[in-house]
Amino acid sequence: MSDASVAGGAWRLAGHLGLSSPQAPLLAHLARSVAPLDQIDALADRGFAGVQDLFLKLRPPEEQAAMARRMAERGLSLSSFGGDPLHWNAPLWSGADQAAVLESVTASAAIAQMFGGAGAVCVTGIDPGRAFGAQIDGMIANLKAAAPIAMRGGLTLLVEPIAPQRIPGMLLDRLEPAIAIVRAVDAPSVRLMFDIGHVAMMGHDVADAIYGCADIIGCVQACDVDGRERVDIGRGTLDWPAIRDALQGIGEDGIVELEHEPVDATAAGEAAMLRRLARIMDNQKS
Repeated sequence: MSDASVAGGAWRLAGHLGLSSPQAPLLAHLARSVAPLDQIDALADRGFAGVQDLFLKLRPPEEQAAMARRMAERGLSLSSFGGDPLHWNAPLWSGADQAAVLESVTASAAIAQMFGGAGAVCVTGIDPGRAFGAQIDGMIANLKAAAPIAMRGGLTLLVEPIAPQRIPGMLLDRLEPAIAIVRAVDAPSVRLMFDIGHVAMMGHDVADAIYGCADIIGCVQACDVDGRERVDIGRGTLDWPAIRDALQGIGEDGIVELEHEPVDATAAGEAAMLRRLARIMDNQKS
């Protein structure tokens, strides 16, 4: 079994250190272990350009520092991390406790600075006791207040809409309000997290949507879609040549995060996932 490399393809890719759990990183079986430093090495060895870690803020400071050093040694960037991993589905960003928001962003900015810059994912649950418009206005106000703190720390706040069939109960369950929020804040440190899977599940043509919000995309996440499931790229129904062409068409040259867990969670399955991805990026048939 050969381990494919994703270097030199159409995208610079980031692999994750766990989506549902830090014990289930992207290359759980190809790496020496699921430990962050071993995962960083495995990603670098296979041509990845970056790392995504939703659980980074929960890791001990000494582990964060060790990760930053290892990533610098291996030439990897921190693409994004979870802005509020303990409160990710609470109505924090849209709420009235701006002090809590700013405290969280200050902590995120310190982490981003350690890694030479990064994005923090901003998602928020819906508050059933408040009007939708009031919550949107609250999120705009909080992001405007947080934007200067983020800017000083090299942090980008990434507003992410979530498809309701994937995760119900989120305030931004459509693409349009998320776009409106980012444009209303109008700050370079506040951008849209464009998750290809969520956008497709919302019923959009992904390539058209990319062109429609090209001016505010801060980071792209990629997975394929098979019904209601997020699957490895090339195992679903999305038109990857069109998506790849759209990203190239808007001049998007940032890191694309792989936002899925391998369907076949074995060493052989992870290697097959990488080979399939390399073929798709090279515009070859699977």
